[in-house]
Amino acid sequence: MTQTPSPLLEVEDVAIRFGGLQALDAVSFDVRRGEILALIGPNGAGKSTLLNVISGTLRPDRGRVRFKGEDVTGLPDHEINARGLARTFQAAEILAGLTVRENVMAAGVRGARSGFAAGLIGLGWKTGNAADLPGLAARHLEAVGLASMADASASQLTAGQQRLLAVARALASGAELLYLDEPGAGLNGAEKDMLAEAILNIRGRGITVVFVEHDLAFVGKLAERIVVLHHGRVLARGEAAEVRADPRVVAAYLGNTEIPEGMRGAAPSGQARTALVLENLSVRYGALEALVDVSLHVREGEIVSLIGANGAGKSTLLKAIVGQVRPLAGRLVFEQRDLSRVAPELRAGLGIALAPEGRSLFPSLSVEENLMMGFYPRMRRAGVLQLLAPRRETAEAMRGTMEEVTTLFPRLAERLHQPAGTLSGGEGQMLAIGRALMSGPRLLMLDEPSFGLAPQVAREILESLPRLTERGLSILLIEQNARAALQVSDRGYVLVNGRLAAEDSSANLLRRDDIGDAYLGWNGEKRRLSA
Repeated sequence: MTQTPSPLLEVEDVAIRFGGLQALDAVSFDVRRGEILALIGPNGAGKSTLLNVISGTLRPDRGRVRFKGEDVTGLPDHEINARGLARTFQAAEILAGLTVRENVMAAGVRGARSGFAAGLIGLGWKTGNAADLPGLAARHLEAVGLASMADASASQLTAGQQRLLAVARALASGAELLYLDEPGAGLNGAEKDMLAEAILNIRGRGITVVFVEHDLAFVGKLAERIVVLHHGRVLARGEAAEVRADPRVVAAYLGNTEIPEGMRGAAPSGQARTALVLENLSVRYGALEALVDVSLHVREGEIVSLIGANGAGKSTLLKAIVGQVRPLAGRLVFEQRDLSRVAPELRAGLGIALAPEGRSLFPSLSVEENLMMGFYPRMRRAGVLQLLAPRRETAEAMRGTMEEVTTLFPRLAERLHQPAGTLSGGEGQMLAIGRALMSGPRLLMLDEPSFGLAPQVAREILESLPRLTERGLSILLIEQNARAALQVSDRGYVLVNGRLAAEDSSANLLRRDDIGDAYLGWNGEKRRLSA
């Protein structure tokens, strides 16, 4: 008879409340030494909150967390990490100014204990155990498949490679249990396959892995057991095959995820005025050509999708429009105004708003305060005195705009006074879009709005976009979920390695198998989802 491995992590009756919201309630489960366990559930189920309790970022109102038999409830996160529990974040936390190897070495410094004096004279990494840091980095980079890129700048990595680097950094901190928060979010099929192989390699080295994930096909490849959260409670737990077949899990997690055909309605007339024009835009990062001769346009009231694999240059294009990067060549024109003559900090005042990838919220501020920050460009347009003493009509305009945003996203109305840092991924994305809308834009740019979201929540957000165009708002949408993006947009552009590979109506692009096979891997994705 096979003996069940002893628990490495035990969560017992954990509960936590944020104001009137019961985020977790009586959550109990264990993680066995040497296994791969998946934690799944819809957005708002409490997964991120549970991770924050386990890792020491939050102290529960009730319950206990034990790691290796020791009660670690409420210990600071750095002390829990020192005991061998390491985590990654939804947004890859890398040091962009260092090489890939140096990123991993930096994560291993604490365990090296090279001594204070050696560190002061710059020899810390060459003394004591720290002399092993290059070898340590090499081992962990080999485990995640990045050994060949050890001397490359971390800033040059694709989104998928950055996630693998984040895993290597967590391993270098001495992890016995590795907790991965949405490791596959935003990755294409090939990158997810690479990530799955890395996780299996890590488990083969004796490290226990827990991961939060929305892609059930990815979960099915790896997880031996699954815990499902719903409304802050454990809905199901057990062997992977049993849990995935549970009708309650399917109903709670997936819901109605299909975006109805024709919901976009009629596209704006070809006679509609052009809001945004890019002509022969090129952007370079050192020797890397991020964009080459890219031309596109967006008409008033139109939704345009820009799709392509990670690393294709999509986010770079948005950064060029808002002024975060300077083009090497080409023109950017918004409402017949040359943006090269407008300082980046003034472009929002022209009517351009960006909801960035990763949301970039102010976590310690409330939902209401985050929305108020989005109104700042409108106050700035009205003059400096408005910032010091807003007139009544300005305050009324802000309240009216906030009411429009919370009508579009009712969940925000329920959480106005809740810290933004306690929101679920879906709620955080709604807040990021709502904050962008507070500036009263005429062009709204969305960078991966479904990033890290359960299918049902991603559908809810994407379906809200056509309603925005009814007021003349133009939308430029960047989305890894290419099918969903094209289902809600009028036209689409396909970007490959910084160059435009195709341009057509969204309906035509959806019908073109050559586009899906060559650039987006749709057929492979279909096979994975039906497996």
